[in-house]
Amino acid sequence: MTYKIGRNDPCPCGSGKKYKQCCASGRTDFVEPEPKGHAGAVERAIDWLVNKHRKAVGAAIGGMLYDNLTEAEQDALLAQDRPTQSSIQLNATEWLCAEGQILVHGEQKRVSEYLLGHGGPLFTVDQRNWIKQLAERPLRLYDITDVKPNQQLTLCDSLDFDAPPIVVREKSGSQASMLGIQMGARIMDVADHHELSGAAYAFTPRTGPLVVEHMRAAIDRFDGPAEDLPDMLSFIIRRRWLAQFFAPMPMPALRDAHSGEPILLITDHYRVTDWDDLTQSFSAQSDLEGDRESGWNRLIDCDDGQTRALATVNVEARGDKITVFYTTQRYAAEGRSWFQSLAGDAVQFLSRELSDPAGLMRNGPAGQETKPAADDLDLSPEAMAELMETALHEMYAQWADEPIEALAGKTPRQAIDTPAGLERVKGLLRMYEAKEQQGAAQQGRRAISFQFLWQSLGIPRPTGSE
Repeated sequence: MTYKIGRNDPCPCGSGKKYKQCCASGRTDFVEPEPKGHAGAVERAIDWLVNKHRKAVGAAIGGMLYDNLTEAEQDALLAQDRPTQSSIQLNATEWLCAEGQILVHGEQKRVSEYLLGHGGPLFTVDQRNWIKQLAERPLRLYDITDVKPNQQLTLCDSLDFDAPPIVVREKSGSQASMLGIQMGARIMDVADHHELSGAAYAFTPRTGPLVVEHMRAAIDRFDGPAEDLPDMLSFIIRRRWLAQFFAPMPMPALRDAHSGEPILLITDHYRVTDWDDLTQSFSAQSDLEGDRESGWNRLIDCDDGQTRALATVNVEARGDKITVFYTTQRYAAEGRSWFQSLAGDAVQFLSRELSDPAGLMRNGPAGQETKPAADDLDLSPEAMAELMETALHEMYAQWADEPIEALAGKTPRQAIDTPAGLERVKGLLRMYEAKEQQGAAQQGRRAISFQFLWQSLGIPRPTGSE
C-alpha cells in the first residue's frame, strides 16, 4: 500500500528532518512502515540496489563469492543443493549491506553509507537503524557453548578467551546439533536482548578449530591499520566457510600426545589359561594399576607431568578372554613382548586387530547408522555400558587438571575462575554429554553419566542436563 506524504511531514527515512528537506527530491510516495520493526530491512535494501545498480551489485557479490577460485571450485559452489544455495545467497547479501562496496558512476561507495545517505531507499526507523547497526557490528567467530532448541544460543568469542559469554535469542537456528561448534555471526542489539543478524557461518567440528588457528596466525602476521583488522577476519570466516562446500577437508593428523607417533588402534586378543598365575604376575609389577574386575593399565610418567597408559588390559565378558589395547605401532610392538614375557603360559595369543582411526573417519558410510558395537564384540548392552563407563572414567581421570587447547591451554580447574572460562568449561561438558547420548543411542546401551566431571570441579550440574 502506498500513499501521498506532505512536504512538511516527518521524512519516513528516519532522519528527523521534514520530507521537503530530505528525501522529497524525485519521490512522492513511500512504503507503509513494516509492522515488525527491522524485518525486511536487508530485502528492501537489496531490491533498491538491484533496481538501480544491478551490474554493480552482481559484480560485488560475484567477487566476494568467486574471486581467486578455480573454475572447478566455482562449479562446485554452483552445484550445491537449494538450501545451501539459499544460505550462500543470504550471507552474501547481508555482507553487501554490512561491509560491501559497489561502483556508482565510476566511484567506489560503501554500500551501508550509500543506503543510508541522501536519496537512499525509504526505510522505516527500525529498518534504518538495523542497516546502520549491521555496518557497525563485525563478523566474528564464536564457540556455541549452550543451546536451548528453538529458543536461544550461548556464544563465547573464539579469539578472546576472557570475553563474557553472550546469550542470543534465536528460534529457527538454535538446534541441538550446533552445540560445541564454531559459528561466524554478527550479534545485534534488539530492545533488551541480543539477536543474530540473520547470516550465519557454521563450521563442522573438524573445520572450526582449523579456522581459529588460521585467524590467530593471520592476526600475528597483520601489520596494517587496526581499523582494517575486522575486515580481514571477516574475509577469513567467509572464505573458509565457503571452502567447506568446494574444497575437500584434509584428514587430521592423529598423534599420540606422549610419543608424537601416528595413532593406530591395536588390540591383541588372548585366552587366559591360568588366572591365578596371571594376576600374581600383574600384582608384582609397579607400573601396573588395576585388578581383575576393572582391568589393568600400564602407566608411564610423561615429561609434561601427566601419567598416561602405554597399554590397557581389559577383561572380556566371557571370563576366559582378555584384550590388550595400544595406541601406536611402537607401543604395540614393545608391549606384546613385554606382555607375553610377563604373562608366560598363563595366556594364549589368539589374534591382533588393527584399525587406522583416520581411515575409519574417511571411509565411514555417511548418513548411515553406526552398527551397535555390542554386536561386533558379542556383548550385551549392559556389559557394553559397563565397559564404556570404565573406559570413560579412566580416560577423564586427570581431565580437571590437564591443559586443554579449547581453554587457551588452561586446565578446566584454572579456567572456571572467570565467568567466561566457566561457561567454556560447561560448554565442553555439555558437548561430551551430547556425544555420549548419541553414541549410546547408536550402540543400543544406556548413556554414561558425566556427573563425575561436574563433581570433580565442584560445578553444580544444570537441572535436566541428562
